[in-house]
Amino acid sequence: MRIPARTTWDEEPEEPDGALRRLLTVLVSAALEPSLAGVLLFDLPPEHLPVVAREFAQLLGRSCGRPPGRPAPRTVLDSATVDEDLWIRPRVHRGPEGIGFTFGPGPLAEPDDGPRLVVVPDLARLSVPGLRAAVQLLGSDTAALEHSGIRHHWRPRARWLACCRSEDAALLSPHLLDRFALRLAAPDLRPRPGPDPLGPLPAGWATALAPDSPRPRLALTDEAVSAVLDLLDEQEGGGSRRALALARIARTLSRLDGQGEGEGARPDAPRPDAPRHVTPAHVDRAARLIRLRTPHRPEARPERAPDRERPEPPDAGRPRPRPEPPRGAEQEAEAGVPVHGPESALPLGPVAAPGGPSPAANPPYPEDVAGPGRGEATLRVPARRDAGARASRGPVIGVRRARDLWDLAPVRTAMEAAKYRAVRGGAGGPLVIAPPDLRGYVRAPEPIRMLTVVLDHTCRGGWDWYPALEPFLRWAYVTRASVHVVEVGGGGEPDELRARAFTARSTRDPRIAAALARRPGRATPLAHGLDLAGQALRRAFRHHSAGLVEALLVVATDGRGNVPLAVSRSGRPVHGPVRRTGVDDAVAVAAHIRALGRSRLRSVVVDPGRPPCTRLPAALAEALGGGVVGRADEADAPGAPDRQAHHG
Repeated sequence: MRIPARTTWDEEPEEPDGALRRLLTVLVSAALEPSLAGVLLFDLPPEHLPVVAREFAQLLGRSCGRPPGRPAPRTVLDSATVDEDLWIRPRVHRGPEGIGFTFGPGPLAEPDDGPRLVVVPDLARLSVPGLRAAVQLLGSDTAALEHSGIRHHWRPRARWLACCRSEDAALLSPHLLDRFALRLAAPDLRPRPGPDPLGPLPAGWATALAPDSPRPRLALTDEAVSAVLDLLDEQEGGGSRRALALARIARTLSRLDGQGEGEGARPDAPRPDAPRHVTPAHVDRAARLIRLRTPHRPEARPERAPDRERPEPPDAGRPRPRPEPPRGAEQEAEAGVPVHGPESALPLGPVAAPGGPSPAANPPYPEDVAGPGRGEATLRVPARRDAGARASRGPVIGVRRARDLWDLAPVRTAMEAAKYRAVRGGAGGPLVIAPPDLRGYVRAPEPIRMLTVVLDHTCRGGWDWYPALEPFLRWAYVTRASVHVVEVGGGGEPDELRARAFTARSTRDPRIAAALARRPGRATPLAHGLDLAGQALRRAFRHHSAGLVEALLVVATDGRGNVPLAVSRSGRPVHGPVRRTGVDDAVAVAAHIRALGRSRLRSVVVDPGRPPCTRLPAALAEALGGGVVGRADEADAPGAPDRQAHHG
């Protein structure tokens, strides 16, 4: 990497080099400060990731004293990464009995040869072992490994470079995202051609990266601490990790500010070994580096609207049964009609267009504004499925004589060989298994298609939804698809604030008929029902990556959800009106479902056509990226999902 003759921190680079300089500053900070080991780039074009990873590896190699041209080693993690790829590594050795194999620490259990670079091309699609490793190692002072007879302790020094789309941030665990202290939005990043794709490295920064460079004593002033807390007080959510990350970024920028005494140093910079102070100016520069403070994000907190002065009813936080709307109420839908009962009536207002412009451009914490994400769940490894033939992955339904050496039934094989034990080896001899004794499993074919149905019981009224749902159930029966049913607002539920779901192997399951005939209840946790459907689809695409070829999502609803997603997850009703929070949460969850299967997922909204609020099903279908089938389409209902009618 070429070092220019003179470059100072105060120089403000011009666009498009401003994005390159900001990214170079982030990478240098991560290489210089071990507590800033996680770098998360939002919306980085995939074709530029190899260039960024190569430059980051060179900076890490420079920081640990490697000779020029020898970058730090790299490890790539993706959706196929398993625990054995991370923690252990087979080693070949020659012993008295010949060549043997032993296990040693893997790439993340680092040896003492400098930090390693871990590259994650898509954090939202990283496997569960990879996600668990990131949570365990990033920000940890020490780590321990006990695996396959290995006992190893080390201090994690690896740097992580991960990429993620902004709309996928809500799908990730907050515990995982908080581990990445350095965040940067890079949708328009365009590296330069030549040896310095991110721009030349300033001479002072090259000096700071040298392992023999003096480490100045840095003290965080009280004014800097107050500046950190004031900046993060404007953010909704978050925790102490964000404050620590901002303070560490400011400390690293203070160290880079005027490092060195030669060319490239600021005129008023102190000596490298002199004590320094982290000032509010460094905190402000750190906030600008990660776009925490931009012209789109003012410093003043917006004033909240005053609360209503009228007293709330004692049970205003509980969902109420929706009254049957009067005839000719289409005109009332334009002005907004209450989702709750008449006592807590609040206007809905216009439907927010999904994917619309946001007032904040490229925020460092998009998970705060990306809408509801996944529910609270531990990082558990899903059931392992090999990538063999599809016939060898279904449930066992019998045993037959083996035709090959795959998928053998060991118990039945041993029982067959035991019949001839006395003839082959004697009563006390070993059990001899001959080829005719081998038995293999007979398995039912695994479904390669999936139908997910979300039934909103509160939208039925006097509507018969069997004709509208019959084509999709017939498609599932003909194609032998599995069926996942999510029930929303059913009568007699033990918890009316939550939806419930079950999975059937075929449409002949009696639970499906019982679900279609269930009477309606009072509450409509539509957002939670869509969230359960999205989790089922996500598990299906991840577990059936070698077999599932198509999925169909059918949502029978009028879109009038009156239970927020946070209430469904916590099980505690809010005290006060929820306004249109339940409707907005349902649209936000639908937007996340749209990106799950991409070309393998199709979505349909079955609209009962009940006034008022007739626009809500169309808004939900638009967020899902699908079409709408209503009562007008029942007369000419399609025979297959690919012939369905679409309406705006």
